[in-house]
Amino acid sequence: MSLNANSVPLIAGDFFLETYHKLCGELNGTYLKEVYQRMAQNYEWTTPIDEATEDYAAYHAFIISDSAYNVVWVDSGFTKMTGYEGHEIIGKKPNALLHGPQTIQADRDVFRKQLKTGKSFSAKITNHRKNGEAYVCEVKIVPLYNAAKELTHFLALEKEIA
Repeated sequence: MSLNANSVPLIAGDFFLETYHKLCGELNGTYLKEVYQRMAQNYEWTTPIDEATEDYAAYHAFIISDSAYNVVWVDSGFTKMTGYEGHEIIGKKPNALLHGPQTIQADRDVFRKQLKTGKSFSAKITNHRKNGEAYVCEVKIVPLYNAAKELTHFLALEKEIA
């Protein structure tokens, strides 16, 4: 079998990633509870679903990151709000893509301080879309713990407010 310069062999991972990102695109806030329940089983989260997803209908975008803040899941609302597709942010830290010239350092500091408390909180921050446009959003962060009381993930619920 010979390959020419315009052909690239496909690997199984290509099909997996395509299917995975298609699934992420189809999921939105309406299905947050179903996604949460599935992930809660996998990671043995003890945070009650109603507490974690309380008032989720008031938010436009949802992100789940691991305890090191690397994104593991986003919904289609995140893409609509930011312009970033799931595959562009999964595995990355949200601030690496969303913070920009109009993000206020004091707001970043508040976020970092609140994250370290291990408790739920809400804060406002100026983020930037993929096209560079700044927008203000309110973010609700819910830390997720397993049965051993270890912090494993964060759920972020976001809504644009200005």
